[in-house]
Amino acid sequence: MLSQGYILNNRYRIENIIGRGGLSVVYKATDLEANGAVRAVKEISKSCREMADSAKQESILIKELYEHDKYNFFPNIIQRTETKDTLYIVMDYIDGQSMNALLKSGAFSQNLIIEYGKDICSVMQFLHDYGKIYSDMKPDNLMIINNTGSAKRLGTEKRSGTLKLIDFGAVIQMESGIPVQYTPEYAAPEQFRAERLDRRTDIFNIGATLYHMATGRKPLPVYDENKKLRPSSERFPFNSKDIKIDVSVKKIIRRCTEDNPAKRFRSCRDLYHALEKTENHSQIKLTVLSGFAAVLSALVCAFSYSRYLRQENIEYEHLIATAKKSVSYEEKTTLYKNAVKLQSDRTEAYFGLIETYKEDLSFDEEESYDMLRLLTANSGKLKQNPEYELLAFETGKLYWYYYDYGTEYSSDNSATRMKASAEWFSDAISENLRNISEEKYQMAKIYYDIGNFHSEIQKLVIEGDDTDAYAGYWKSLSEMSDFAESSSAETEIVLLETYKMIMNSLGIYTYKFASFIPEEDVRNLYCKTRKNTESVITTTEKTRAIKQQIKNGYQLTEDTIERAYGGRK
Repeated sequence: MLSQGYILNNRYRIENIIGRGGLSVVYKATDLEANGAVRAVKEISKSCREMADSAKQESILIKELYEHDKYNFFPNIIQRTETKDTLYIVMDYIDGQSMNALLKSGAFSQNLIIEYGKDICSVMQFLHDYGKIYSDMKPDNLMIINNTGSAKRLGTEKRSGTLKLIDFGAVIQMESGIPVQYTPEYAAPEQFRAERLDRRTDIFNIGATLYHMATGRKPLPVYDENKKLRPSSERFPFNSKDIKIDVSVKKIIRRCTEDNPAKRFRSCRDLYHALEKTENHSQIKLTVLSGFAAVLSALVCAFSYSRYLRQENIEYEHLIATAKKSVSYEEKTTLYKNAVKLQSDRTEAYFGLIETYKEDLSFDEEESYDMLRLLTANSGKLKQNPEYELLAFETGKLYWYYYDYGTEYSSDNSATRMKASAEWFSDAISENLRNISEEKYQMAKIYYDIGNFHSEIQKLVIEGDDTDAYAGYWKSLSEMSDFAESSSAETEIVLLETYKMIMNSLGIYTYKFASFIPEEDVRNLYCKTRKNTESVITTTEKTRAIKQQIKNGYQLTEDTIERAYGGRK
């Protein structure tokens, strides 16, 4: 154990102990090489090798997340050092309290429930986009940072601040889905049954955390006194003392904590939207209650506001026009983002950003985080715009064809891109889009069906329930091929990515298609896709690489078709 005043690594002066665990101690320290910045130093004994190794891996993950997170949800790992017997992890000191400690004095107001809930959704969506499942969301793992700036935003709330996520010992890879650990009061049914986890497990955990925030009480554990499993409907009871909780918040909590994952919110983005909608309704109620004063104020200010609105429109149009003329990526994105801040309910700036992100044929992680942040923060207003579904369609295509998350373009991340885009195409499928373009509406349905297939097929295979999935997928592939062949407006990367996806699907799923699709039909689709691929004229290094990748797979696809239909009559 380190004593007060001890200087670790000739840099960190130990001030005092701020926490203890079984084989670990956390100290508050002063960084002598960073103008006296305050740090937290975690000391882990190597007497338990497994615990020390786990702590080291956790620190590596936290540092990786911190480096990719632009919104400051994660602590920064400053340094990791070790001796023969001890591991030391130095990180930023978090000036705040755990949410669990704050909840000991009672439930939060609805403003804070929604505010913190939205922040939790944002950080969870970040992790999900990063391919991770947190799997242990609870108030103990959330730090509320002391931040007076947030108090102005939330009014007179005392418990104000920004969330910081801690404790990453239970994080797992999404493709693994293998349960690691859980906290009984906040656990989803699939966790204590040791079943495969996915992003909806985190949504259940978030719902349990929202319940604790709303009532000031922990949910009931998964097992009762007789060690029998409790259904979720019994684990989250509301009583007469909870009358201040809005019915819409209760509905959100109940939907998050459904026993059946399919009945929960599909994503943290959807949950965020639901919380935002509740927030907007609350504001409307407040407006109605103070309606008389608002009317008087509106009459006095009408002329001034009209002038302000006209000026705002002029400034917005100027930003858009300037961005369109600019040849600088940095200038264009900055102008479009400023336009969004000025009038977040209009779509021109979002469309401009999408086209800018496409210019280098790569939509990277940083651009994705920026785009998602803008769309999520303004979704309530945007969904009132009749062009929202068209915006969702174009956003879906941006992810489908250009998203370079987690790989260089020479590798195949098609499944990741399709999964990331499926939710946007789901939003796009509506009569609004159909009225704008019947072709785009039909394409959105095909995109969604294909993306949804790739999101669900692995789970269906594991459950032995995939038999009926392939007929719909074959139909979608055929329709996608027809659309690509008939379109004269699509870019080379769009066409090549479409042909690559079809070729890959034939290489993977022809064994399944062979049970109900004639060999001639499969070979016709293969030959047509090959012919169309050869006809695409490539003008960039990226598209040339994609085309070559497709050509490299010709023989493999032919062999797969031959084996799948070999011996069939």
